[in-house]
Amino acid sequence: MYKLKTHFIAGFISLTLLTLLSFNLAYGQSAPVFRIGVLDDQQGPIANGARLAVHDINAAGGVRGADGTQFQLELIIQPIAGTNVTNTIASLRDASLIAVLGPESDSNVKDNLPALQALSVPVLTPADGDTTLTDDQSGRIFRTRAAQLLQGRALANVLTTDYNLKRIATAQLDNELETSAGVVGFTISLTSLSITPQLALQVQSDNAITQAVQQINSNNIEAVVAYGDPQRAGKLLSDLRAAGFQGQFVYNQADNGAFQIAAGKYIDGTFASITWPFTAEDANGRLFRDKYIQLYGKLPGPIEAASYDSITLLSAAINRPGELQTNLTQLDNVAGVQGTLRPAQLQKGETSDNVAVVQYGEYGSPQILARFAGSQRLDINLPVLPTLEPTVEATATPQGVVITVKQAKQNVRTGPSTAYDVIGQVSKDEQYQVIGATGDNAWVVINFRGQQGWLATYLLDVFGNIQTVPIINPPPTPTPPPSPTPLPVTATPFSTVNLVAGNFSFVPGSPNCAETFNVFMDVANLGSSITPGGTISVNDYRQADNAFQTGTTAAFPSLAPGQTVNVGPIPLTVSTYYNENHLLIMTVDSTNAIFENNETDNVRQAIYFLNKAGCP
Repeated sequence: MYKLKTHFIAGFISLTLLTLLSFNLAYGQSAPVFRIGVLDDQQGPIANGARLAVHDINAAGGVRGADGTQFQLELIIQPIAGTNVTNTIASLRDASLIAVLGPESDSNVKDNLPALQALSVPVLTPADGDTTLTDDQSGRIFRTRAAQLLQGRALANVLTTDYNLKRIATAQLDNELETSAGVVGFTISLTSLSITPQLALQVQSDNAITQAVQQINSNNIEAVVAYGDPQRAGKLLSDLRAAGFQGQFVYNQADNGAFQIAAGKYIDGTFASITWPFTAEDANGRLFRDKYIQLYGKLPGPIEAASYDSITLLSAAINRPGELQTNLTQLDNVAGVQGTLRPAQLQKGETSDNVAVVQYGEYGSPQILARFAGSQRLDINLPVLPTLEPTVEATATPQGVVITVKQAKQNVRTGPSTAYDVIGQVSKDEQYQVIGATGDNAWVVINFRGQQGWLATYLLDVFGNIQTVPIINPPPTPTPPPSPTPLPVTATPFSTVNLVAGNFSFVPGSPNCAETFNVFMDVANLGSSITPGGTISVNDYRQADNAFQTGTTAAFPSLAPGQTVNVGPIPLTVSTYYNENHLLIMTVDSTNAIFENNETDNVRQAIYFLNKAGCP
């Protein structure tokens, strides 16, 4: 049952789908309609992505409600630029909406949270700041892209694992809170890999770039990870290259026009993490990109993709009986443009944990290096199954031979025996085209992340005639030789533990400088197995000088499946005053001692103001 507001009744009443059908027909419409609000310009990225999704769904017959009724979708687009955002949002309350998409920016979400909550419908925003959902207790705010923390983890994984980079510097290019959160998320990710940034630079004016370049070069930095102002990022990159810097440069807004103009020819080789790259060649990404170009004559970006996925999620939720907001939280394994959308498996309000790490070419096109769903690395060309296009049945057809993974996890190797190195893993029910096999068919070869990957056949389901694929000679056996007592070939253990950082509070809410305040936080085990005890760490981050103040840790006990405990008080004393907000970072299992199925929901962040009283 969805809550709609009519022109004749003050307040909100519950309507069944049949009542809504009668309401729309009474006003002369040929088909019942669900209206979705959009807080964006008429040709903005949210509006464009949503408009394409609505076009596709309506052309296919519309959305089927839980009672079988077919509905059409309609967008009510409300620009917010240059207006009183709160009043604009409030004006949508009389539009009989079932949901709202937007706003795009973290600041517009946080600054107007009461007005968004007062709409009493689900609000789906592409804002990706780590603290965007922190203050929402209503459950109405949903994020449609992976948070910056997940993007930072993906970057840290690729830089340290694929490129073996250790001497890394961060550069904060403005004093925006979202920029600080990005630096924090990346730093936390590096720390979890036992790497500490060599430099934490504040480059908040063009005059500071010269000194930053000198520091980077004099400290033999291998990679610079920049967050903040696009034009300043481009100038920093250009000046670094001009000064002979040969290391890697990372900037998450590398597709921004101001950055590309300032960076000029030096954009070549820049790394970034992104929630969806337009160069995606999986079926969903390619289909979305091509249709978007046909409709608008330009390339889509990550916000357009997230907005298309928002309509996809709403359509799936409409099909279920019950409240739309509740239905959204229960959706799982929905095929989206960004990848698999799984709100039921993620922290409250999150709908996607899909991230791609890309490297930009000389002319500004992103080449995909890796794709992730949370901490799980995916095949760059198969981020989601099933696809929006009809799935090819794995049979002996002209499409060739297809394998399906039977184990929870299976190692992919560089050659056909356990003596060869593991280059990754595939997961249960994933399917791959077979491009070759050994002469005895004991091992098959697939295209895995741009190279040949070998899989043991006996752990797979094979569809098609394997005798028809080419025989591929194995590469030389790597040295040193394998252990004389080989381990049995088994699937990688799959954790059924899932620790989650839950609700939190701290007392007092606005502490004085040098005053001890107490933090309390819920820790839950949402997995199916008992988890051992562990620790929570509480740390303070100061935006003014990009510095952490290490706080305290507290222990939590062993947790049964479904059990939640409140840990606290955890005392923290912040002794250095700055006249601005601080960021409180709370991490469950801060030492990564507990192996979990999902590592994406262990961190909570909260913004608080430190009063000057108590400090000089």
